[in-house]
This record gives sequence, structure tokens and C-alpha cells, in this order.
Amino acid sequence: LRSPLTNIIGFAQLLADPKFGELSDKQSEYADYIQSSSSALLAIINDILDLATLDAGIMELDLGEVDVASTVEAAVEGLKDRIAETRINLRTHVPDDIGMMIADEKRLRQVLFNLISNAVRYSEADGIVDVSCSREDGSVTFVVKDHGYGIPAEILTQVFNRFVGHDTGTRRQGAGLGLAIVKSFVELHGGSVDIQSAEGKGTTVTCVFPARPELAETAAAE
Repeated sequence: LRSPLTNIIGFAQLLADPKFGELSDKQSEYADYIQSSSSALLAIINDILDLATLDAGIMELDLGEVDVASTVEAAVEGLKDRIAETRINLRTHVPDDIGMMIADEKRLRQVLFNLISNAVRYSEADGIVDVSCSREDGSVTFVVKDHGYGIPAEILTQVFNRFVGHDTGTRRQGAGLGLAIVKSFVELHGGSVDIQSAEGKGTTVTCVFPARPELAETAAAE
């Protein structure tokens, strides 16, 4: 699945490169559409492959020292174009002394990316999204809060299931895999996820990670 899609993305990028020949404005616009849609499809395929790996019980975390502030910054950077396009005011609240934690940096960044992406998707234009983190009692907590459409009560109980999403009527609904991925990766780290939402008031997702998973496992064993 990934190989032919990677070819499509690669050739679309080549088409858009002026050194291979100039495109008309309309052709350039179409090449951009191919790239953005292909990239979105690749993200969905990667999510499905991650979930399949988790289901098979063969997902292994690459644990190491992670700079918390830099990881939050990297997740935000990956969404800067979408944030600018939707005119979202994204505010980060990261203490200067938040320090390091033991985690799989790639998966932690993926968790934050999915949470922020969801918050942006379900916010109105010119809305506010808050991303904050804190450290307490051997754990690091990440909170992503939007002030957007909120989630209907009948869907809230199912949001961590796969392929569950809801349409705001103004934005394209996602594949419904983001929160399933978030829950799986947080729990794989030995953490927990909580979600609070009210229609018309927004949604808050809280992820709590053990700062040092190996210490949490030792304590649990004792």
C-alpha cells in the first residue's frame, strides 16, 4: 500500500518542481491537491498499519530520553500549515523546567500530533487551542483543549473506538483513527487517557505518562 502511494507523492512533487518545466496556475493547483490528498491517505495507511501491529502484539517502543518541550514544539511545527489555513490561535503552555522523560519520542510526537490535529479540525476559524504539559509525582501530563464544536454525548463514549468520528458540517471528517492511536500508544507507555467534552463548548483530552516507565513497572511488580 505504501510503496505505490510513495511513488504518487514523489512524482507529484516532481511535477510541481519548476526545474522540470513550468506549470500553469491550474496545473500547479491540481498538483498541490494530489500531494495533499496523497499525504493524507499515507497518514491513514500508517495509522492502520500501526493498529495492526498493536493487535498482533508485536509493537515495541523505542524508549529513550525525550526532551518534552522540543517534542511539543515538533508536533506543533508539523501542523503549522493547517493551523495557519484555519486561522487557529494555538497557545502552548510548557514550563521552562519541564525537562526530560523516558518515552518513545516518535510515538509521543504522534500522540500530540493527533490530539492537536483533532482539536484544530473541530474548532471554528479564529478559534483557540491550548496545549499544556506539567510534571507531578513521577508523571508527565499533556492536555490539549479546544473551544470548538464539542462531541455529542452519544458519541463521546465511543471516541476511542476505531473509525468513529463526527461531522461538524464545516470540516471534512477524519478517518476516526486518531484517538484510537492515542489511547493505544499512551497505554503502551503505561499511561492513561481521559476525555471531557460538551457540545458547543469544546473538548479537553488529558494524557498522563509515567516519566520513567521502567520505574513504574518495577513498583507494580513489587
